[in-house]
Amino acid sequence: MVVVLTMDHTMLRLDNAVYDRLLQLGAASPGQSVLLVEIDDESIARIGRWPWNRAIHAALIDRIKAGQPRAIAYDVLFTEPGDPVTDAALGASIAAAGPIFLPMLPPMPTPAGAAAAPVLPIEPVREAATGIGYATIDPDPDGVVRSAQVGAGPGGQAQHLMALTARAALGQQDHPSSMPVGARLIPFGAAGRHWSEVSAAAVLAGQVPPELLRDRVVLVGATATGLGSRYPTPTGRVMSGLEIEANLLQALMGHSLIRPASLPARLALGLLPLVVLMIGLGPWRRAPALVVFLVCAATVIAVTALCLLASGLWLWLPPGAALAGLAVAYPLWGWRQLAVIEQFMRAQLLRLEQEPSLLPRVSLRGSAKRGVAGTIALLHAAIARNREMRHFAADRLDQLPDATVVADLAGRIVLANAAAHRLFAGFGLAIEPGATRAQDLLAAVRLVGSGNPVPFPLYADEPATHEVQRDQAHFYLVGIAPQTQADGQRAGWIMRLVDISEAKAAQRQRDDVVQLLTHDMRSPQASILAVLETASPDRIAPVEASAIRHYAERTLRLADGFVQLARAEYLEYTLEEVDLGDMLIDAIDDLWPQSHAKRIEIVTHGDEQMLVLGERSLLTRALVNVIGNAIKYSPDGTRITCTLTREVRADGITWGLCAIADQGCGMDADLRSRMFERFARGPVGLGPKTSGAGLGLSFVHTVMVRHHGVIGCETEPGQGTTFTLALPIKG
Repeated sequence: MVVVLTMDHTMLRLDNAVYDRLLQLGAASPGQSVLLVEIDDESIARIGRWPWNRAIHAALIDRIKAGQPRAIAYDVLFTEPGDPVTDAALGASIAAAGPIFLPMLPPMPTPAGAAAAPVLPIEPVREAATGIGYATIDPDPDGVVRSAQVGAGPGGQAQHLMALTARAALGQQDHPSSMPVGARLIPFGAAGRHWSEVSAAAVLAGQVPPELLRDRVVLVGATATGLGSRYPTPTGRVMSGLEIEANLLQALMGHSLIRPASLPARLALGLLPLVVLMIGLGPWRRAPALVVFLVCAATVIAVTALCLLASGLWLWLPPGAALAGLAVAYPLWGWRQLAVIEQFMRAQLLRLEQEPSLLPRVSLRGSAKRGVAGTIALLHAAIARNREMRHFAADRLDQLPDATVVADLAGRIVLANAAAHRLFAGFGLAIEPGATRAQDLLAAVRLVGSGNPVPFPLYADEPATHEVQRDQAHFYLVGIAPQTQADGQRAGWIMRLVDISEAKAAQRQRDDVVQLLTHDMRSPQASILAVLETASPDRIAPVEASAIRHYAERTLRLADGFVQLARAEYLEYTLEEVDLGDMLIDAIDDLWPQSHAKRIEIVTHGDEQMLVLGERSLLTRALVNVIGNAIKYSPDGTRITCTLTREVRADGITWGLCAIADQGCGMDADLRSRMFERFARGPVGLGPKTSGAGLGLSFVHTVMVRHHGVIGCETEPGQGTTFTLALPIKG
């Protein structure tokens, strides 16, 4: 912000106000080397209305020359020719007057493309003058005259009239290059300089003694009402243009014009106090914040005043951007201090509030959850929660349903709930806090499979879970988690034992069922089919043999369906990169006999490679089930279309889609709602009746869910069915 304010002069009004006040503190020295000859109201009244005859101007110049001044600046325009005789007389007087300088007008606006040129005095006057310069006065945007362009005029090369006059007054020993270039601030002083002033009419009348003019720089100009321009100045009073030129001339002669500071200097003044303030309020804070702020602000004003008022320096460093930076930074710092403290407290209290705990929580009213009021409410809740900690540790641990014990770093039991006492009492162990060790309790069980003891203590920082058993009928999950103090140091352990004996028994029953289906049920049916294949036709009637074959095959399909569904639900998948297109081709090949028998054409679209992570056999089986259903429920001589596409969804994940569309009888709304349930079969009343166990789509749905995929269905009665299998593409 300070850099922007410094470079775009946003604080110009404040800078000007400070400049004006500081400038008024400077001592006003009288301008004894400059004499003003004013064409004032008295001169107009005594000599006549303006403009005067040029013979009068010639006479005035002759009178001034008689006093032997060092130089004359005659700030009256002679840009239009008059009577040739009087013009020549004026030129002669100017030529005889010695160093005399006349004004010109700056370039006037011209049509586009035309070169702009200043308006010069008439030729007799121009050739007689020592020099010609511009004498324009340009107020600042607020209307106050503070500066003058002395080094280059509107034409790019011209000098200010006062610069030419000052150079002549200083003599040849002052080389022209010593004159300033560009805009300079005029040091007006506290109330402007006190100039020696005489009326032009008095000079013409011989009422001014020559001694008053001798060795002075004489400025001649109009100050009469309606003729001379007047401007506000930093002194607080309005000055005529002639007085302003006198101040400029005196400053040029005394080398006391005020230089505007360069951009690096202004940036340094703006940024260094800000850096000091930030350091004083931050890492090196040694004093109250308000004191640091006031010292920095006072330093800015002091540096500005020193540069402006110190003898021989005369440099203007605008303080507005620096003061604005300090004025914004100090309250901003104070606000951020409070905000950071409040945010820190709120974050810590919210973190405490969100931590898993069985402690009762203080309810927060909706309006109290925001801002400082919310932080206060959270603090009240944290205090109340802390007060409940001892009560929780002593009494509520008993309410946990699982056996839970707390041990210190050495493994000694500190707390144990009632469930732990009951569990280990059944093992013949009594828990005595402070005496019983966790290792003694864990010695009562062994790791499932290996029979090794449970490792304790843990040497890793992560919790560990082990499956253990007491005997062939009692199994437990032992969870051990390290506990730390607030500073991160390890404080002890929490150990929990969960009885999973019933779950293990259910697992054994499920395994037994799968074993029954895979062996005990399949083997007799396979034997029946083998007998039918090998028996002579005269021993078994054809009708009975066909019925026996039908029921045996149906039983085998039912067993296969149960086995495949059990594998899909409980098998631990071995994932690998597989190509969805390859699996689709394999499934179509497996079903070629069925499709060929019904003259059904299976076509594929989109042969682009799609790699997914999955269990190949199960995914292939899922595709076989979907395409097999399409063949089963499609009329003879129809077509099944399999389409592979990619789709990038809103979460940015690319999915591989396999759409399988048939021309079958479709499904009604009731069957659509339960198609993925076990034993759901169809269609009923919409197409040919088919045999099956109703487990195929349930298997497909299970496989897709366990692969984090999706299966969808679009169908209408009599319009066919389209199943879409979607799997995330690897990479």
